[in-house]
Amino acid sequence: MEKNFYALSRPSEVWKKIGEGDHDAFTHIYNLYFSDLCRYGSRVCGDRALIEDSIQDLFIEIWRCRKKHPQVQSLKYYLFKRLRRMIVNKLVDEKKTPVERNIGEDYDFKIVFSHESELIAEQISREQQAKLLEALNQLTWRQKEAITLRFYDGFSYEEAAGMLDMNTKSVRNLVYRAMLMLKKHLPKTLMLALLAVLAQR
Repeated sequence: MEKNFYALSRPSEVWKKIGEGDHDAFTHIYNLYFSDLCRYGSRVCGDRALIEDSIQDLFIEIWRCRKKHPQVQSLKYYLFKRLRRMIVNKLVDEKKTPVERNIGEDYDFKIVFSHESELIAEQISREQQAKLLEALNQLTWRQKEAITLRFYDGFSYEEAAGMLDMNTKSVRNLVYRAMLMLKKHLPKTLMLALLAVLAQR
């Protein structure tokens, strides 16, 4: 099958081809989401090798179990959630998170600017960007992850709730409280820059 087919098809359609044993479809999905998965993984932990190993393990498992693929409404959500679980499990196994597998104070979720920083850079200086990033990382890990899932990664509140194993109302409250805290501590210029970025996500 021509590779143009994959580029012009919805990810969910290509996903079905993987279930039929189409290796080109598998490669397309891997290439399509690899950068996004790396970027998300870098916020969950700072171990680049662990992140890449987790992504490789994820896709090995996907190919190995291709005949039992679930139907998914959002492939990005499905991949992100599975990657998050893999990374957390590896951190637990290496005793970098609590043994009871409940992410707590030891869970190191960091907000990092990547393509979003290009949008911010159009409005504020590098020094102001650093201050904004510092303020964001003063939030609780749940607030940080809720904000990034909702705005940077473009997930709905319902999907963000599924990622965090929380109910939708709780995630909405997390985001609301986080924005109130940022509004209280950030200068108006920085808050407006942040809102402008979030509005484009």
